[in-house]
Parts: sequence; C-alpha cells; structure tokens
Amino acid sequence: MSSEALLARQPIFDRRLEVVGYELLFRGELPVTESPCAQDGDLMSAQLMVDAFILGVERLAGGKRLFVNADRRILNGAVPIVFPPEATVVEVLHPFVLDEEARAGVHSLAEAGYTIALDGFDWFDGADELLELAAYVKIDVRAHGPEEIEKTLERVGRFGVKSVALKVESWDELEKFTDLGFDLFQGYVLSRPQVIRERTLVPSQVTNLRLAAELADSDGSFEKVVDLVRVDPAFGYRVLQAASEGPDRGLRRNVRTLNDALVMLGWRRLQSWVILMLMVEPKSMHSEQVSTALTRARLCELLASKLDPAMANAAYLTGLLASMDLLLGVPVESVVDALDVAPEITTAVIGLEGRLGRILAEAEFLQLGIGTLEDGPGGTFDTQSAQAAYVDAVHWGDEMTRALLASGEDREE
Repeated sequence: MSSEALLARQPIFDRRLEVVGYELLFRGELPVTESPCAQDGDLMSAQLMVDAFILGVERLAGGKRLFVNADRRILNGAVPIVFPPEATVVEVLHPFVLDEEARAGVHSLAEAGYTIALDGFDWFDGADELLELAAYVKIDVRAHGPEEIEKTLERVGRFGVKSVALKVESWDELEKFTDLGFDLFQGYVLSRPQVIRERTLVPSQVTNLRLAAELADSDGSFEKVVDLVRVDPAFGYRVLQAASEGPDRGLRRNVRTLNDALVMLGWRRLQSWVILMLMVEPKSMHSEQVSTALTRARLCELLASKLDPAMANAAYLTGLLASMDLLLGVPVESVVDALDVAPEITTAVIGLEGRLGRILAEAEFLQLGIGTLEDGPGGTFDTQSAQAAYVDAVHWGDEMTRALLASGEDREE
C-alpha cells in the first residue's frame, strides 16, 4: 500500500537574513489508533518524524539544523527521536517543563547530544535550570508587549542562549525586534511554511509487531530480523531509505543487500523506527502488488543462485527495487536515484545491464511476458530450470504475502 509523506518546514533566519535552520511542522492527517492513551500531540510528533525520515533528513535540513517540537512522550522516551543529534534541535514547549519527569527528559536529551530550545518561553520558577541546558529561547512576540519582551531578553541573555522572535509578520516588526536584541527570526514576513510531500510505502503491522518482538528479545537474532524484512517490500524500502541517510552519505560503501542496509541502520536505530511505525501506520496493503513484488525478488534470487550463489542476496534486492514503480506508482529511476545502492544494482534495475540485469530480464520475461529469453540472459538458463524457478517463486511469494497480510489472530501469535 502506498501513502504520502507530508510535512512543512519554516526557515529560521539570523540578523543577516541567512537561514540557520528549519522548524518542521505537521501537515498530514492523524492516523487512526486504537490506543486510548495516545494523544493527538504524541501522534503528530510520531507521524512528523516518520514523514521527515521518509522524505530524508539531509533533504529537509540542507546542511542546516532541524527544529522539532517535543511533546511529553518524546521527553519521557516513549516516542523516540530518530534524527541525528548533531543536526537536531528539540523544542521543549513551555507547559512541559513544569514537572520533574519532563525536566529529567530534557536532561536526557541534552546528554544524548541534542540541542535544546525552549519554545513559547515565559519566565517561570526554575527556569535557570533549563536555561543552563538550552541553546535557544523562542519567544512569541504577539503574546507579549515590548517592555515584557525586553525584560525577558535581558534575563535569558545572562545564560548565553540565542533568542528567536516568533511570528514576525511585517518589516516594521522585524526592525523593531532586531533593535530589541533578538538574534534570530521566524515568521510570515520572511517565509511561510513550505510544504514537502512524497509518495511512500506503508509497512505491514504484522511485520512491525514481529520485528518489535524480535528486537526487544535479549536473544533476538539478526538473521531473523533479516528474514522478516525480506518479505515486506515496504519495510525493506524504508530500511534502504534509512541506510541512505546520515552525515557519511557518499563516503561509505554502497548497499548491495538488505543485510548491508540493516547493518548500517543498526539494532538501536531499527528499534526506534519500528516503535514509530507501530504508532502511526495503517494496517492494510494490496495483496496482488505485494505478491508480484515478492515473487519477482525471489525469482531473481533463485536464478542467481544457479549462476553464482554469492549473487543471490544482491539479485533479491534488484528484483525488489524493480517492483517499486508498481508499489509506489512512480518511475523506478526516481526511487533508485534516492538510494545508496550499489552501481551494478542501479544499472540492472534501470537498464537491465550486467549479470544482475540479465537475471532481472529473465525474471520479468517469466513473470510478465516482457521481452524474450534471447533479450534477457541470452541462453544463460535452460527453459526447464527457469520455469521451475518461476513456479517455486510464485508459491513462495503467495505464501509470504498471506503471512505478511495475516488476520488479527495471526498478529497475536
């Protein structure tokens, strides 16, 4: 099942009117949840992080910092932050700094390397403690008069924090608040929020639940995690997206298999990702499209095993990526270009080049009747063994699809 990742970002400017960061803003629809304790703010935070991660942290940040609102469940750790600490400013809203649990959460985030901003700031008893941790103070200039703002700026200035004027709506106001001493500015006069969207795949809740159980088990197996991800095209795609993120992008080896992507992502980061998706994702996928994708991936794997077993995992990933146009409804070129997959996989998926391309061509002929055997591997496979592999792949794809889209009773096993 495909859906749309959707959010907005609003720039934050310095005194020279240069962008220093972007605040991410929720613009989608809240997911339907059966949890009676889930609050809209918590779900908005979780959905925002999922959408931002899908759209790409590097793409959204553009080398700047991302400012993200923290609701109570982020502060107490129930909603994980999946952005890199060095690129993230956590905005703590004023009502959430008034109890011990929330303050402890702010300390934990700061210790983890996240930059802290106090949003909608009003002076309160105990503000000193948090100002020692904070790098930014955001003040709503529409909620306070000039004298009150000036007094607040004077008090917070002693802590060396940068002050941000929120909701600046005219050039006269920008000049006035610059004169008052603000360091940074955010508001419609400078830039309205920019909406960013992209189609994406929705992982099965069955996969999420089974992965959550495996990742929470102290004896959890990496091999079992790989097996679970292999049979959910949507989750596999998101793992590839996640592995393509990070400050070292372009400096490390390309992904050749889902195993590579999972190693790059890491156990802890995968745990956080699964928790977020359990909170926000719907529970349905289109079985025919999933079955087609899994069958193609498995067929490529089986065909590759006959040539060179060392190619099998890369062939599986090639077949899976070659199905993304079917699952996402967008050209496969745009999907592959956004991922750090190995060059031989990219050329195979886009142009049917190389050994992996010949295997994919054979698989597409067997599955879809596209091309001819001569156009594909050029006689690499005899007809009987190729057709036997196709039958095995179809049975496996159907079986995995039924397991992936299991009923509610299956989820509880």
